[in-house]
Amino acid sequence: MLPPSNQLSQYFEKTVSISGVISDDIEFKKDDYRIHLKTNFGLVYVMLEKLPSVSLARSDCLMVQGKIQAGFGSYAAFVYRPTVKEISHPSMPDFAVKIRDIFSESVIEQINNEEQSNLALSYLTGQKTLLTEDQKRKLRLVGLAHVVVASGYHLSVVVGLAKKYLGKISRFACASGALLLLTIYISITGFTPSMARAGLMTVLSLWAWYYGRKFHPARLILYVMAISLILDSSYITNLAWQLSFASYSGIIFITPLLTEFLYGDKKPDYVASLIIASISAQLFCLPFTLYYFGSFPILALIANVLVTPAIPFAMLGTFLLGITHLPPLVFLTKQILAFQLAVIDYLAAIPWASIDLGAENPLVFLSYIPILTLLLLLKRATRYSYRPSYAKIYAC
Repeated sequence: MLPPSNQLSQYFEKTVSISGVISDDIEFKKDDYRIHLKTNFGLVYVMLEKLPSVSLARSDCLMVQGKIQAGFGSYAAFVYRPTVKEISHPSMPDFAVKIRDIFSESVIEQINNEEQSNLALSYLTGQKTLLTEDQKRKLRLVGLAHVVVASGYHLSVVVGLAKKYLGKISRFACASGALLLLTIYISITGFTPSMARAGLMTVLSLWAWYYGRKFHPARLILYVMAISLILDSSYITNLAWQLSFASYSGIIFITPLLTEFLYGDKKPDYVASLIIASISAQLFCLPFTLYYFGSFPILALIANVLVTPAIPFAMLGTFLLGITHLPPLVFLTKQILAFQLAVIDYLAAIPWASIDLGAENPLVFLSYIPILTLLLLLKRATRYSYRPSYAKIYAC
């Protein structure tokens, strides 16, 4: 057996036995099944030629034997087509996954369209492994890859529902209900790096709101970074974790400045708010997008404006489809999904939808200089203060 150690280089190119817990849904890509194996010395990327006859799913324990190779990104190591030596199921079954799978089967049966059901379930449950490679490629081309990653946007919808319906009862009922819904939702999607960031951020913000307080944005980000890295230090090299923090930083730092600069004391409408938030998130994510993917989605803003406003309705329709069988609801949900897919297909087919600049060029991070300069200029022009005011106790 491979001993628990962070010094894996001495085992590279050697055949070893390695065991761990499957931390995410198994993904079939090209000719292999991709597994994220969480071991006591890091995350290992495993590619199996075929799945064993015994059922294998998230939370199962797996032991494989094969040649271990140097990892990449947030993965400590990589094992290509090893032999499966042992499979064991947890003593406490992952009921959340079982419930999700039953729910998903109901949605798939009613929608009866692979592309639409894949998109619907990726919205609601974060099952991006259901998406085909062509769907993922199109989403990347038009700058919509973030909408199928369960993160802060999805949790904001969940908390929003709790505040809308439980806030009328009491502050305690609102906070308790929101925490219960968050726990259920995170159990279903899994504690991924982006969900870890979003979950911690939401819980801290909810806790502060309950006591009539607010965090300074910079302080909140630093707290969540520190806590998430204490939980798992490998997050710092994880792309989803990095993009999650970058997009959130853009939203909380640039969005209020742009809103103040363009609208002053007035409140922008829903579409305008969406455009401003989209620009803010895209700006802070731009250096990471350029570095890892080497391409810039020119039509990202248009795609976000056309697709994202209807996502909450698609999520609600999908959820109701999983627990009811109402033909009118099926029709409405399918129409929303069909429209979104048509927009994605049309924009992705445009030859200049994305500019290829070459990946892994560290100089792209210099683009933060003009981005931060813009932030400082807007702050100076608006004299906006991020410092929270405690004169008002925020109602639910």
